[in-house]
Amino acid sequence: MFLPAKTTRTETALPRACSLAEGDWHILSGFWHPVAWSEEVAAAPVPVRLLDERLVLWRDEPGIVHAAKDLCLHRGGRLSRGKVCAGQITCPLHGFRYDGSGACRKVPALGAEVPIPKRLRLDIRASAERYGLVWVCLAESPRAPLPDWPLIEAGIGTIARVPSAVWQASAARHVENFNDLCHIPFVHPDTFGGDEDRTIAPYRVEIGAGTLSYEAEYTEQTRYKTPGAAPQGRRTRHYAYALTLPFASWLTITDAESEFHVFDIASPVSAMTTRIFQILVDRTGRLQPAEMIAFQNRINAEDAPLVEAQSPLELPLDLRDEIHIPADRMSIEYRRMLAGLGLGAETILGPTAPGD
Repeated sequence: MFLPAKTTRTETALPRACSLAEGDWHILSGFWHPVAWSEEVAAAPVPVRLLDERLVLWRDEPGIVHAAKDLCLHRGGRLSRGKVCAGQITCPLHGFRYDGSGACRKVPALGAEVPIPKRLRLDIRASAERYGLVWVCLAESPRAPLPDWPLIEAGIGTIARVPSAVWQASAARHVENFNDLCHIPFVHPDTFGGDEDRTIAPYRVEIGAGTLSYEAEYTEQTRYKTPGAAPQGRRTRHYAYALTLPFASWLTITDAESEFHVFDIASPVSAMTTRIFQILVDRTGRLQPAEMIAFQNRINAEDAPLVEAQSPLELPLDLRDEIHIPADRMSIEYRRMLAGLGLGAETILGPTAPGD
């Protein structure tokens, strides 16, 4: 019911009741993660959650998006339940107003001649907009830049943004599944999956600075067929996967007649809850956004319940914990790179900051 009047504990940046190990939280908080579509941040404050941190997003009068811890330090009000007045976010409890820098600019209960305490300011987090997404980095200094995907901004073809969905799975499990060829015929027989007995030829994984990529040929069944209808044929396509650590993937699918791209970003709401953002690009311009989104949602509906049922929910970073085959080369290198960041090290949860 109460926080102690006095404490000797060492405060850390960990959110209250954090579900991640302390070391993992500090590593992942240093990366950029999407938290909302740009269009979702309009006139009203928007509550989001990232790595168990409650955040609020809002736009100032010039239209710049700001992100802050969803907390007014006066009496712990949730700013996301307030409103935006002249580009300043207003606490719903007592009307305190804050600008994009986090500074308190108005306290209605104080007279104009009374100075506002300098400590009365928001915990601002770094935010950026790109690809139609709002990205947030919880750390003071990002470990890496945003994924470099200029294709989305090139304006060639048709772009569709899939409404985000929340999976009850770890972000890394989702990423590994997205970049896996082996599951396709078994998990996606009603969308694009090919023959179950297809052998996966050996492939090479290119390792870069925080990136992984590989290419392979895959024979699909006809896409965009009516649900439940028999396959109408087969088409061999070239798959090129490019993964940017920790959770951003880019799949390019091409053949002689088409070029299609899927950008998939898993945003860790918590250790075992992930919000999925996807951007689709049809470079031919033959497909309509609505049918692209509908088909991708069918694919996601096939994936989600199986990924959510994997055991353990955590992605094992010790390669001895699961059995591997040659076709798992991409996931093996992914696990190695995550471990190389320091993720998965044995840590003990530290003290949490009050008021989250």
